[in-house]
Amino acid sequence: MNSRQSRILLSGALGVLLLATLTGCSSISVNYDYDQNAAFGSYRTYAWLGSPDTGNANPAVNKLSSDLLDKRIHEAVDAEMGNRNITAADNPDVLVKYFLGTEDKVQVTDWGYRYSDYYWGHGGRQIDVTQYTEGTLVVDIIDAATKTLVWRGTATGTVDGQQRTPEQLQERINEVVAKIFANFPPK
Repeated sequence: MNSRQSRILLSGALGVLLLATLTGCSSISVNYDYDQNAAFGSYRTYAWLGSPDTGNANPAVNKLSSDLLDKRIHEAVDAEMGNRNITAADNPDVLVKYFLGTEDKVQVTDWGYRYSDYYWGHGGRQIDVTQYTEGTLVVDIIDAATKTLVWRGTATGTVDGQQRTPEQLQERINEVVAKIFANFPPK
């Protein structure tokens, strides 16, 4: 396997774990934006728009890595839409689409000059370098009549890589999606 194939495979595997492994909901950063002129009060029905975009160029990897995750995200979003009395329909008022992405990050912390704990020891600078992966889920709500984006919610957090059961994965995804939808529809 060459390095490109390895990167694609790793990227696909990270996509599967993205939502499920965002470290604790309290460390998730959630943002939203919306069209202030959109008629959110008139939206009563929705439908899903196409398949998810996981940011991976290899469709075979996307298919292998995202079927279960796609189902879990759909179930969580469907539940949140239902909580808002917006039901699935063939002729919807709004369309829903989501996107996933990961990005490798490096955090450098310079603690400054530090003296040694030993009498004859030497001091020096202490610099910590931490590598981590940040994952993002974006949910878009699109007005079906005008085909314009009317609301976008995002959740971003550190991917922790812990192994979880399918039930734990669904619970974590439900929590993340609920945080995203806390501001939908906007008030």
